[in-house]
Amino acid sequence: MRESLVCCGLIGFIGFIGLIGLALGGCSSGEYEASQGFGGGPFGYSADDSGSVATAGGTSGAPDEPTGGGVTGSGAATGEASEGSSDSGLSGGSEPPPPPPGCGDGVVDMGEECDDGDVADDDACRSNCTLAACGDGAVNVGVEACDDGNQVDADGCRNNCQVAKCGDGVVQVGVEGCDDGNQNDADACSNTCQAGSCGDGKAQPGEQCDDGNANNFDACLNACTTAKCGDGVVYGGVEQCDTSGASLQCNANCTVSKCGDGVANAAAGEDCDTGAQSASCDGDCTSVKCGDKNVNTQAGEECDDGNANGGDGCSSGCKKEAQGPKKCDQGNDPGTGSPWVVCTADANTAWISANFEGQYHPVKICQNLGYATVGLWGGTAGWCAG
Repeated sequence: MRESLVCCGLIGFIGFIGLIGLALGGCSSGEYEASQGFGGGPFGYSADDSGSVATAGGTSGAPDEPTGGGVTGSGAATGEASEGSSDSGLSGGSEPPPPPPGCGDGVVDMGEECDDGDVADDDACRSNCTLAACGDGAVNVGVEACDDGNQVDADGCRNNCQVAKCGDGVVQVGVEGCDDGNQNDADACSNTCQAGSCGDGKAQPGEQCDDGNANNFDACLNACTTAKCGDGVVYGGVEQCDTSGASLQCNANCTVSKCGDGVANAAAGEDCDTGAQSASCDGDCTSVKCGDKNVNTQAGEECDDGNANGGDGCSSGCKKEAQGPKKCDQGNDPGTGSPWVVCTADANTAWISANFEGQYHPVKICQNLGYATVGLWGGTAGWCAG
């Protein structure tokens, strides 16, 4: 009888405990949020268990795995933790797996061009696991000198990822005036990549010379043309003058104009200039002409009285003529010394008056005066003729 009562009592106690368990199972719905469960999950579940979890709206079906809390997903009591559970209250699941392989792990995965396991951006493999290439904006050390990541070939970094420099054949904007890519310093683009210009000291095509100075009176004019007579600029130490041709002051050979210098300068009023009197040129640099009053013995002139008349002592050919007496000329008889005087005379005749008491030799007197003979003589007068 006692044993029966004890058994019944034990059964009743177990039933009471079961009711309490059921009551607790019913109370758990809606009482705890997922973040309040042991082990980081809802009551009795690990953070990586699958299945539904308790939420504020109730409890959905959960896996029938025992938990460290002693309550199964169906509400049955076990009294002890299941095999494999931990002291932390987590279920028998493992720790979270490592992240999947990615760029920088040293392994080339799908979608990666390379993976050298470092974060350096200046080697053959970029930090984003793409192969380094010119134009990607990162300098590949030892391969590229620069990389600006653009396609502008006229800036400081060429499109081949080399630093722009004079002589590479590409004009660097704002730095170079030209770049012909050669080492010819005498063409239109100098070896310093500046466009050739007059005055830069280098004779470019189209320039006769270029001495690089501002002296306009030396061998090279400031217009980069070679100095020469007639250019209108006096070449110091070489030219006396330069008026771009003959002028009153300057000969065409760039010497000062002067009669007798041997340079005929029409602009200075010279007909000729042989340096001295000659058969073709008078001493005043005029052409030879009988009657110009310039006696030019080199041209065969004996006289030049400035006219073309004969019978005046100088013929029209500038030859001397016999000089007859002039009115009032006086003389003496060559034999007796008796005086006489010319009353009238011309080239052909002359009347002579004599002293009545004198003695004369008329023929001799007429011949001495240049006449051929005596035409008439008597008394105190005589006539010379011829």
